[in-house]
Amino acid sequence: MEKAIEDNIKLKIAISLKILLEKRKNNSINIIKEDSLGVSYNTIALNADIRKATVSNIFNANTSPNSITLVLIIEAMGYNLIDFSKIYDSIKEKDIQNFIKNKL
Repeated sequence: MEKAIEDNIKLKIAISLKILLEKRKNNSINIIKEDSLGVSYNTIALNADIRKATVSNIFNANTSPNSITLVLIIEAMGYNLIDFSKIYDSIKEKDIQNFIKNKL
């Protein structure tokens, strides 16, 4: 796969996951459930039974997750693939550029 395409996918995954995480944090209904739902890299890692560093690397677009890891992370936050895919499909080039700019 061409590196530019792979990087673009990696960035869109990271942006989508960050949006889902922010939605989870802002959802006042789930404040009581905060310990059981992924509202931080640590709780996501614990819920998904993966390393916190792996979660961090994926959220920061440093690595591409395999499909199993991606599903584990999404579900650890209390979402499903449909929730993720709607956001992923809505990501525009300007969103990617803003993410890159803010990452630097």
